[in-house]
Amino acid sequence: MTKVYLVDIDGTISDDIKNEESHLYKDAGVLPHSKEVLNKWYDEGNTITFFTARVEEDRQVTEKWLNDNGYKYNGLIMNKPRIKDGQEYIWIDNRPVSGIVYKDNWLEIDKQKS
Repeated sequence: MTKVYLVDIDGTISDDIKNEESHLYKDAGVLPHSKEVLNKWYDEGNTITFFTARVEEDRQVTEKWLNDNGYKYNGLIMNKPRIKDGQEYIWIDNRPVSGIVYKDNWLEIDKQKS
């Protein structure tokens, strides 16, 4: 069965850049193994949608960065609500939902997703 992945950008696949420093987005570094793992999932038929707190006016630079760095994806959702340290995202849905917290290792995430 294929899956639908919602994947954060800053601090998850790229350097952790805050919205207030958006001028740095175009030169952000790629986090190790993120592209390889996500592209593998995409090639397996899964849906990859990036879900970011970046604002809509940064869509063009974000899409260019994703494409220039070779990410395969189906969609990009901007304006994810920003949370502060100590807060968490809670998703309530009538469909099955699971979550994985990125902890600096895409290869471990790849093992967990199966």
